Amino acid sequence: MSSVSMLYQRQSRVLEFGFAVFCVLMAGYNLFFSTPYYVFLSLLGLLLVFVPRIAEKVLSLKEDYLLRLTTHLYILFTYGIGMIFNGYDRIPLYDKLMHTVTGVIFGLCGLVVYYLLKPREEKMRVKRAEFWQAAVFSAGFASLIAVGWEIVEFVINLVLHNDPQHVLDTGVTDTMMDMIVCLIGSLVFWYPMHRYYEQGKTGLLMGVFDSFYRTNFHVETVLEEKEK
Repeated sequence: MSSVSMLYQRQSRVLEFGFAVFCVLMAGYNLFFSTPYYVFLSLLGLLLVFVPRIAEKVLSLKEDYLLRLTTHLYILFTYGIGMIFNGYDRIPLYDKLMHTVTGVIFGLCGLVVYYLLKPREEKMRVKRAEFWQAAVFSAGFASLIAVGWEIVEFVINLVLHNDPQHVLDTGVTDTMMDMIVCLIGSLVFWYPMHRYYEQGKTGLLMGVFDSFYRTNFHVETVLEEKEK
C-alpha cells in the first residue's frame, strides 16, 4: 500500500470513528432534550457508518480509502449535521446547498455505476468518445436519487406527519427546488468530467473516480491514449 493510500486509510478511519462518537453523543442529548424521532435518527447514524464497507461487500469492490473518505464526509454533512443536528432548519440555505452537493456526489456515483455495469472486456480503459453517454447516465442517476429521496420524505410524512417536505408552508416549491438544485449539481459535475476525459486532469472529484478505477480494475493507465 502506498503512503498516500495509508494516509487516506487513517483519515477515513478517524472520520468513521468520529462520526460514530458524534451519533452516540447526539443520541444521549436528544434523549433528554429532544424527541424520540431524533434519538432514532442518531442511532440510525451508527448503521450509516458502515455503508462504505457494506457497499464494498455487496458489489465485490476492493477497499478504496479515498472513496470511503469521500462517502463519510458526505454522510457527515448531509445526515449528521443536516438531519441529526437539524442543520436543514437551523442553518440558512443549508438544505439547498446539500441537495446541490448531492447532485454532484451522486453524479460521481453514477459515473462509477456506469463503469461497473459495462462488460468486463470494456472496463480496462476509459474512452474519450464515451463522455456523453457517461455524462447523461451520471446526471440521470443523480436525478433518480433526488426523486427517490422526495418519495422517502413523502412516506415519512404519511407515517410521522412531520412534514419534511414543508408542504404546509411552501406547497410543492420546496420539493421541486430540492430536485432542481440536485439536477444542477449533477450538471456541474460534467465540468470536471469533461476535463478528465479531454485532458486527463483528475482534480478533487475525478481523483476519487480515478482512484476507484485503478483499485478495482487493476490498471495503471485509466484513460485511453489520444489518437495521433
